[in-house]
Amino acid sequence: MAVSTLRKTVAGVLALVLAPLTVVSGTAGAGTTAGAGTTAVNRYRTVTDFDAGWLFNYGDASGAGGASYNDGGWRKLSVPHDWSIEGKNPPANPFSQSAPSTGRGGYLPSGIGWYRKHFSLAGVPAGRRVSLEFDGVMANASVYVNGTLIGTHPYGYTGFRYDVTAAAKLGGDNVVAVKTDTTSQPASRYYTGAGIYRDVRLIATDPVHVGQWATHVTTPNGNTVHAETTVVNEGGAAASVSVQGVLSDPGGAALPAVTTAAKTIAAGASATFAFDVPVSNPKLWDLANPNLYSLATTVLVGGAAVDDDVTSVGLRTLTFSASTGMSLNGKSVKFQGVALHQDLHGLGMAAPQRAVQRRLAQLKALGVNAIRTAHDPPSPAFLELTDRMGFLVLDEFFDVWTQHKYADVGDYATYFNRTASAPTGTPAVPGASGSVPWYQVDTTSVVMRDRNHPSVAMWSTGNEIRDPIATRTPLLTRMAAIAHALDPGRPVTQALFRPADSGDVTGATRTLVDVFGGNYRPDEVIQAAKTSPARAGLFTEMGTDTSAWTTVRNNAMITGLFLWTGAAYLGEADGLWPRVEPDFGLLDGVGTVRPIGYSWQRTWGAPTTSPPATGTTANRVVLAPDHSSVSTDVDDVSYVKATVADSSGRVVTSSSAPITFSVSGPGELVAVDSGSPVQETFRGPVRKAYQGVAYGLVRATGAGTITVTASSAGLTLGTTTLTGTTAPFVPCSGSCD
Repeated sequence: MAVSTLRKTVAGVLALVLAPLTVVSGTAGAGTTAGAGTTAVNRYRTVTDFDAGWLFNYGDASGAGGASYNDGGWRKLSVPHDWSIEGKNPPANPFSQSAPSTGRGGYLPSGIGWYRKHFSLAGVPAGRRVSLEFDGVMANASVYVNGTLIGTHPYGYTGFRYDVTAAAKLGGDNVVAVKTDTTSQPASRYYTGAGIYRDVRLIATDPVHVGQWATHVTTPNGNTVHAETTVVNEGGAAASVSVQGVLSDPGGAALPAVTTAAKTIAAGASATFAFDVPVSNPKLWDLANPNLYSLATTVLVGGAAVDDDVTSVGLRTLTFSASTGMSLNGKSVKFQGVALHQDLHGLGMAAPQRAVQRRLAQLKALGVNAIRTAHDPPSPAFLELTDRMGFLVLDEFFDVWTQHKYADVGDYATYFNRTASAPTGTPAVPGASGSVPWYQVDTTSVVMRDRNHPSVAMWSTGNEIRDPIATRTPLLTRMAAIAHALDPGRPVTQALFRPADSGDVTGATRTLVDVFGGNYRPDEVIQAAKTSPARAGLFTEMGTDTSAWTTVRNNAMITGLFLWTGAAYLGEADGLWPRVEPDFGLLDGVGTVRPIGYSWQRTWGAPTTSPPATGTTANRVVLAPDHSSVSTDVDDVSYVKATVADSSGRVVTSSSAPITFSVSGPGELVAVDSGSPVQETFRGPVRKAYQGVAYGLVRATGAGTITVTASSAGLTLGTTTLTGTTAPFVPCSGSCD
C-alpha cells in the first residue's frame, strides 16, 4: 500500500533541499498528521519519497546488482508494485494450476524479480548520513548501492533501514538495485505477493540525529504526553546535545516547547532523553473521534537545531482488567473485530491507500471497530489509516515459528531461528549481545515501528503456532520480554491453537501472555482467563455465527472477538481450482456485503443498510464511480462499478456477462475486478460480471475530464465521467468514504 501523501515531501523525483522547511498544511515529510488537513513536517532532516522512477525486470538477471549494468530495456514503473498479481506478461492470465505457490498462494507466480533506480545526491552536503528505508519487500530482499551489497532482509512484512553513506556518492549519481526472491515455495498458507510492494523513502540526517524508530510517546493519564528518544552521534567529535519537544493540537496550534537539559554524547555513542508535555483540555483519541496531535522532537547541538523526528500522537488510555475487560478512556468497550489478510484482490499487496481506506470504511459501516492483522505486521500506511479512522488494531507478528504448518519450505519457519545477518536494518534487540535470531530482530522491528500508533491496542506473537509447548515457552518468554521492554504499556497476547489440548490453559502460556487469546475455543479462553491469577481474555478468531457475540457480551473479562474474516482474500485454496480463494469474508473481494455481513451489522447495532434491489432481465450496463474526482497520485484510485441492470436499474445477479471497460481523456485503467473467486486476470480491459457486478479501477494521468465506458454484447452501453486532478490524495478522518 502506498504511504499517505501526508508523509511525502517530493513526488516522482529526488530533490533534496537542506534548507529548513516550514510547517505547512497539506505538505508532508516523514511527519504524520496533526489533524484533518494539518500536517507537521520535518524541518531539519530530509525525508524524500523514493517510490517513483524505478526499473523492473521479471526473472533473474546476472550482474543486475552492479553499478554499470545495462538496464535500458527494463520496464519503467513506480513502487509499491506487486509483480505476482499481474504476472509475467500482463494482461495475460497469471494464474496457473501448476504454480509452485499452489492453491495456498492463490496459484499465482513466484520467483525472482529485480528493481533498479538511478538517482542523484548532488544536493546533499558532505557529512550527512544517508539511509534507504523500505516498509516491506516480498521477500528475501538483497539491496545493492553502486554495486555494493548493503544487506539482505528475509521477512517480507517488516520494514528495514540501511545506512548507505559509505557506498553512496553524495556529490553525484547513484544506482540502487533490489533483488526480490520468492522462489522457495510454497511460502505461505495465503497469498503474499512479490516485489517492492510497500513504500520506500530516502532519509538524510545530520551525524547527530534521532535513532531509527527511537522516539517513544505515551499518554499515561490522558492529559500528559511523555516522550523518550535516543540520539545517536555518528560524527567525529563529542557533542553537547539537548532535545526540544513541541506538541501541536489537532487544529495545528503549537503548545509551549519543552527542552531537556544538555548531555555530552561522545563520538560513536548515544544518549536517551525524556520529557513531558502537559496538555490542558485534551482532545482524546477514541473510536468515534480519533483526534490526533503531532509531536516534533528536535535535536539541538550547542543550542542549534540539527535534526528532528515527527510523531503522530493520540491521547488515550486503554486498560485491560480480569474483572471488567477492556476500557478506552475509562469507558467499557469490546473488540467488534475482523481479521484481514493484506491483499486487496485485483490490486494485490500493493494497493493504493484510497483502496484500503475504502475497505475500512465499508467494514466500519458494518459495525467493525477493530482489525486483526492476520497473520503478520501491517504497513505504516495502514496504521496511519486506522489512527485517523478510529479503529483498534491487534498487531500480529508471525503465522509460524520454528515448525511449518504444512510442507511450506519457504515460509517464515525457515528463518525464524536462523542467525540474522548484519546489518539487519533494524535497531538493536533489547537485552541481546552478539548474534541474534531473525525472530528477535523482527519482533523488535514491529514493536519499535508501530508502538506510537494510538490504534494499536495489543501485540499478538503468533497465530495457531504448532510447535510443542516445551519449544514455545522460551520463545514466547523472549518475545513478550522484548515487547514489554520496548513498549511496557501494551499487553501481549497470542492466537492460540486448541489451548486446552496444547497445554496452554494450565501451562506456562497462561501466565506469559497478558491477555489470554484463543481461536475457536471460547470455553477454553474463558476457563484460562478466570483461573488465578485471572486476566482478561480475547476470542482471537471465531467463525461468523453471530451467537458468539452473546458469549462475549455475557462475560465481562472477554474483551471481544475477531471474525474470520472481514473480507475475502486470495490463497488458502488448495484443491479448489479453478477457485483461487475460499468463501470467508463479511465482504467479497471488491467490497460487496454478503448476507452474513448484514447479520453482524444488526448484531453490533450499526445503522442498518440493505442489499440493492434485484431484477431478472438484463438490458443495460450502469456505471457509478465511488468517487467522482480522482488524482494522478498513486495513492488514489476510483472504483467504477459496472452493474448489469434491468430497465429500472436493478442489478441482475444471475449475470456473468463479460464487461469491457474503456477510458478516454487523462485517465488509465489500473485493474479490472469482481467478487468472483474463480481465476481470471485482473489486467486488461475485460472482466466477467460476478452476481451482476464488475469494476474498472481508474487513476488520473492528468487534469481534466475522464470518460469511462463499459460495454457488453446485447446491452446498452454504460458511461460516466470523472474529474482528473493533480492534487495529492489526502486520507480522510473518522467514518469517511
